[in-house]
Amino acid sequence: MAPRFSVFLLLSLLPAMGRAEPVQAVHTTIELLYEQDAIVPGETFNLGLRFELEPEWHIYWVNPGASGLPPEVDWKLPAGFEVGEIQWPAPERISLEGLVSYGYYGDVTFVVPVTAPKDLELGATVPIEAEVFYLICKEVCLPGDGVVSLELPVRAEAEGAKSESLFQAARASQPIKEVPFEFRPKAIIEKTLVVEVVGDVPGTLYFYADSEGLIDPNAEQPFAAQGNTGELSLPLDYAFFEGEEVELSGVIQSSEGSWHVRIPPMASEASVDSGPKAIAQPEGLEQRLLSLGLFGWLLLAFVGGVILNVMPCVLPVLSLKVFSLLNHSGQTRAHALAHGGAYTLGVVCSFLVLAGVLFALRAVGESIGWGFQLQNPGFVLVLGMVFFLFGLNLMGVFEVGSSLVGADAKVAGRKDLFGSFGVGVLAAVVGAPCVGPFVGGVSGVALQANTPIGLLIFATLGFGMASPFLLLAAFPKLVAYLPKPGPWMETFKQSMGFLLMAAMVFLVYLMGQLAGSGAITSMLIVLLVASLAAWVYGRWAAPVRSAKSRGIGRLVTIALLLISAIWGLRSVQAAYDGNVSGAGTAVAAGEPWAPWSLDAVDSALAEGKSVFVDFTATWCLICQVNKKTALRTDATAELLKENGVVSLSADWTRYDPAITAELEKFGRSGVPLYLLYSPDGKVSVLPQNLTNGIVREAVQGP
Repeated sequence: MAPRFSVFLLLSLLPAMGRAEPVQAVHTTIELLYEQDAIVPGETFNLGLRFELEPEWHIYWVNPGASGLPPEVDWKLPAGFEVGEIQWPAPERISLEGLVSYGYYGDVTFVVPVTAPKDLELGATVPIEAEVFYLICKEVCLPGDGVVSLELPVRAEAEGAKSESLFQAARASQPIKEVPFEFRPKAIIEKTLVVEVVGDVPGTLYFYADSEGLIDPNAEQPFAAQGNTGELSLPLDYAFFEGEEVELSGVIQSSEGSWHVRIPPMASEASVDSGPKAIAQPEGLEQRLLSLGLFGWLLLAFVGGVILNVMPCVLPVLSLKVFSLLNHSGQTRAHALAHGGAYTLGVVCSFLVLAGVLFALRAVGESIGWGFQLQNPGFVLVLGMVFFLFGLNLMGVFEVGSSLVGADAKVAGRKDLFGSFGVGVLAAVVGAPCVGPFVGGVSGVALQANTPIGLLIFATLGFGMASPFLLLAAFPKLVAYLPKPGPWMETFKQSMGFLLMAAMVFLVYLMGQLAGSGAITSMLIVLLVASLAAWVYGRWAAPVRSAKSRGIGRLVTIALLLISAIWGLRSVQAAYDGNVSGAGTAVAAGEPWAPWSLDAVDSALAEGKSVFVDFTATWCLICQVNKKTALRTDATAELLKENGVVSLSADWTRYDPAITAELEKFGRSGVPLYLLYSPDGKVSVLPQNLTNGIVREAVQGP
């Protein structure tokens, strides 16, 4: 139960001479109603909880949908009374910030049947009290509670009370039990349950499942009817297990009314292969580990994190990691462990922060996936500034003390853990969007699990990425094999700065793909001012300068960096908003690697053609390697042409909720993803690392 913020309004028990006095609670008035003026021993009588909500405020149905909590009632009755289930009125859809919830506005009454014991004494009075807890929302949500109570006499016969008309209205708002049509589950296609509707089919239908987690409330429910039959598509949610028989119950609603329905489990002969787009997942170690549950997920996350260290996405900060290792070679085990722990903490904390932001944004309706930060031009600009300044630092334009770059005994003796933590943060920020082996599948699982499990998976992914560094720190004998610090490190340090400058070329190119040539100009201006700031710092804030000179140098440096960053963030965002054409070069429909859309896939399949879809992004270096070596080659072009395969490119460089949703259908949270659709309805998922042979085998068969 949600936390209860109790402000109990205790009422004196009232005589049964009319309705109990209502209670004013948070943005609503609550009233306890009774349908008959007395209790008859052994018979069932009805109570009602009436909410008169303030305008635009709402409360929730038994299944609140994407957010919210249904009202809860704690009944206090003498021994022997049995309280039945709440009879819920039919709900309505409430959309707020992209989330769809189920609930009620205005005046709503919940009917509750109560059965009295047979041995009640005639002439006695029965005290009835209900403590009500609820969540009420408008633009914000507030918890509320209240206590309502009354007394009813015990008689041999009962008559209707003044509130009888309110009970009639409440029953009229409840779903009808006799359904004029029949529901038959037909198939599960791409995590969507297709239900056949037979009978007096209306023009529109919407299904409210009365249990959470089975049907996705935020997704559309397409319905197509022809004559006396129709098909309703119900997008499945996280708690629906396709391998088990799940019976759905809830409310089906149309413009003509609402009905309470039960949808039986799918017949045993039905199969996910009966639809037009069945998924053929590749067999292998990854799928076997995913099937093990949490243990397998964490093992995959750890191994995937380890592999991230050798992926091209992390190469730009490899110089910092290598230099840090060299910097601490020959130190005590305690010193090495401290720096290894700080680096690990930086990596894990960064993964947790990124995952936390991702879960929070998804909770409020944003359709984003892992790697979302590199779809933001502001983030790319700031990352570029950090890389650029690190590169200038390594090249000797300026020195920040000697925490990262000194090459003498002073550096060897420093215990600056913040530097190791910072290197961990930078490595994680750059490496996180890289969907290497095992990372794609397990990150998709993490986004579909509950938030604590998801955060645990991403934390394990970060720990795996940091583990090689931590291993070297934990075993000094391994560190002893590294070269000893010495003057040679200055040359090594400066040469490593060029690797960061190479990364800058990539980030500037990415900025152009995100926001166009205007953003490239803005980014270059920001980098020019940043270089001026670095030169000022190195010239006037060096340790050999006077205290006054160092103070002025630092102030000028900070001012230049802040002013350029603020201006740059506004400029690149404006360019991004104006770059409506999106990333990449426009390609006409029907041409090789034309833009992806669901309609384009369906159109090609309807013509009897296979479809190859490349889910890619400019910032995904694995994607770019696969393009150069396997996808955008003459051999592949000829292969696709000979076999009549339509090739489409789903570019996720910029934010695109449609692509995000399609990735999630296949259990992925990021790119790359390669799909081959066949006209017979089969969809093959290719490995993340492609070769011409893999593509040829997928197209032509083994």
